[in-house]
Amino acid sequence: MKVYISSDMEGSTGVVSAEQVTYGDPGYEFGRRMQLHDTMAAVSAALDWGAESVTVNDSHDRMTNLDVSMFPPRVTLISGTPKILGMVEGVSGHDAAIFIGYHAMAGTEKAVLDHTYSSKVVYGLKVNGIRLGETGLNALFCGALDVPVSMVAGDTAVCLEASSLLGETLLTCALKDGLGRNSALTKTPDETADLLKEAVKKALDAAAEGKSPVLKMEAPYKAELTFHTTAHADAAGLVPGSERISGRTMVFTTEDIFEIRRWCSSSIDCASHAGH
Repeated sequence: MKVYISSDMEGSTGVVSAEQVTYGDPGYEFGRRMQLHDTMAAVSAALDWGAESVTVNDSHDRMTNLDVSMFPPRVTLISGTPKILGMVEGVSGHDAAIFIGYHAMAGTEKAVLDHTYSSKVVYGLKVNGIRLGETGLNALFCGALDVPVSMVAGDTAVCLEASSLLGETLLTCALKDGLGRNSALTKTPDETADLLKEAVKKALDAAAEGKSPVLKMEAPYKAELTFHTTAHADAAGLVPGSERISGRTMVFTTEDIFEIRRWCSSSIDCASHAGH
């Protein structure tokens, strides 16, 4: 079995604040260390389970947080940005996808560092009328490539979000309980390593039996991005194919689901440079 791991940072063990996930801030090295800790636990479990190979995609911010020299043989690291499919670049051809260090969508109560791609500009995202965060959109891209999402790990909020979207056959692993956006009841790294290893092995058992969920939607695909301000929407309107349906919401319709990734990324980039 070929296993794919998408590794984010906000949902990692012990991470609770923006400075711990922001390059150059004092707490960033802690965030990197915890992202690596959780990823290595998942990698170790997958290899112990008997995976033929493991591909890890560094999926946080600049996507250069993980050190390739720390990984054992049979592991490939996808590093750097931009990447066409972003957080699930290179997922095609794998038998199971695992999301590590993930967080809940923007606007989720008691969710650590909740956001949808950009805390600064994005208020919410829908595809075909369904609210999605990064977990949902990445699962949708995996599904379009016939890759099941076998497991999601992060805080309790993202586990609930993922289960609600993907169903009861999804394995989840809660590493902390959010008390608010910047606070949580956390577990120690030793505890979370054990939890992750157990969950990964169960998830791969399910994947081997064909029981892991595959998320699909029917074309055409209608994506809606709602921004925090009208200035953000003004700037996002420069992206070809965009249609404005309200002061803060842009819509894009396509037959190619992967065009949603390009449109969202371009729209968010434009909006990020907008004035107030």
